[in-house]
Amino acid sequence: MRQDTGVWIMDSAAQNQAAISRNFRAVIPPVTPDLVYYYDGTWEGWLCCVYESYMAREIPGDVLADGTGTKTAEENLFYSKVIKHDMEKSNRVCIGIADKIGHGFLRILQQVFCSCIPHKEEQMLLFTHKGFRYGRGILCLRQDPVVKNVLKGLHELGREIDKWYGFVRFSDVKGILVAVIGAKNNVLPFMASHFCDRYRNEKFMIFDKNHNMALLYRRGERAIVPVEDFTLPELSEEEKQYRVLWKNYYDAIEIKPRHNETCRRTHMPKRYWDFLTEMTGQDSCVLK
Repeated sequence: MRQDTGVWIMDSAAQNQAAISRNFRAVIPPVTPDLVYYYDGTWEGWLCCVYESYMAREIPGDVLADGTGTKTAEENLFYSKVIKHDMEKSNRVCIGIADKIGHGFLRILQQVFCSCIPHKEEQMLLFTHKGFRYGRGILCLRQDPVVKNVLKGLHELGREIDKWYGFVRFSDVKGILVAVIGAKNNVLPFMASHFCDRYRNEKFMIFDKNHNMALLYRRGERAIVPVEDFTLPELSEEEKQYRVLWKNYYDAIEIKPRHNETCRRTHMPKRYWDFLTEMTGQDSCVLK
């Protein structure tokens, strides 16, 4: 396997059906369509869902995050279980996946958990069952619907990370660099190393308004924390002047006879435009 923009993908040489280990014989239980698991929305909470699935020898028809993990079974028309957060169970599952399938498989699950593919928790659960059944060679079975969805999630996550590397625009707010993004996937954990290394001598914050999370950095320290109701402060006159200069530079370097709006939208999709200084003028990045 190789790593690209922080996301693990398979090399073509690894796509070999013979890689499927014959030492894995874990039985995959049938899916129970009317069964729903509710969990607290955390990575550790999802690992507890894996634990419950194996202990009960069942696969739910869906796995849903209720934000707190306190939803009661009576609130759903179908048969449901509330899976409580238990660090001992989550650690046991995490170690089991790493030991029996591999650390690479575990990293894939962690990355897919940050993606925005539909029903990702259920797909990841099925993917894990198949991993214990066939081993890490399951990634070679690209026509399997579950594997296909997982790889699609990895691709979309990696693609968006790569876009935001170039589309983050900082503003100087009282000596702190501040940027606002609106990502579909939870990209901040994968962008952290890039920006902390690039701006190692600065203080900065990257706020993802779609996930209400922020990457905070000051020299030698960084953290990703939940942030609610953030609004970019009033810009200084100096910052506004820099924005005008950047906008003028952007407009000046364009070759007018070769202007191609369709091509620009291909390389710079419109959903990013609200966060780009050159596309929205000097008042860009203000939350709406």
